[in-house]
Amino acid sequence: MITYLMTLGVQCINRGLTYLFFQNDINIYYLLYLLYSKMIFVSIGIDCDVANFLNKYNLRKMSLPFDWNVSYNGVSKCIDCNFERFTEPLNKERINEQDIYFHHDFENIENSDAIIADREKYLRRCNRLSNIFEECEKTGEYIIFIRKGHMCYHHDEQNGKYTNIIDDCDDAKSLDSILLSKYPLLKYKIIVILGCTKCFSKDTIDDKSKSNSKNIEVYNNVCNQDEDRNALFEKCLLNICIEKIKELQ
Repeated sequence: MITYLMTLGVQCINRGLTYLFFQNDINIYYLLYLLYSKMIFVSIGIDCDVANFLNKYNLRKMSLPFDWNVSYNGVSKCIDCNFERFTEPLNKERINEQDIYFHHDFENIENSDAIIADREKYLRRCNRLSNIFEECEKTGEYIIFIRKGHMCYHHDEQNGKYTNIIDDCDDAKSLDSILLSKYPLLKYKIIVILGCTKCFSKDTIDDKSKSNSKNIEVYNNVCNQDEDRNALFEKCLLNICIEKIKELQ
């Protein structure tokens, strides 16, 4: 058994998870379980911070539709309509009809080859996520959806277009309803991490009481102005991931 754990420990180090192990002082059992458990982490915005986190801790297994864009609203709508019209039409700011902003793509509208390549890339990612839903219904593989809630600065982006941005908890409820309807056998959790100081405060309730669904969990990560919100977000999300892994053992 010792030899077995040492071998797997070396594999953990090679997978880039030494930081996760030593910085958080978690039992190696949970670290190994994280590597071998049947679990898929899916970023659902609001921006690339979730995908960056999953990359850092080797939890991101594939590219998916919401990894590298800004989903001001509309994640639930995109999944509900099976990603129809996801990449076209886009307005001149490269925002689709569901309020997804393609920050890194569709930049050169005069380069038709690049535009086609971007559309094909997102078609693959959308189909991949849809296939994941169908396969996980069959296999029982567990999905963790992670939503970094909008921040105060998102209200001011795009010339203030999203001053009245949709409440992240409300969109999570819509997503939950859609998933229950379209994929009734799917096993999942929707994690929402609040962060906007305009919409929430540190006293905002940060647990399941904001939702009647067992599939939604809401956490409060609202920061003071003098706090490092990026570091606190990473710490909060890391603790959540570890807890989800423990729960599934």
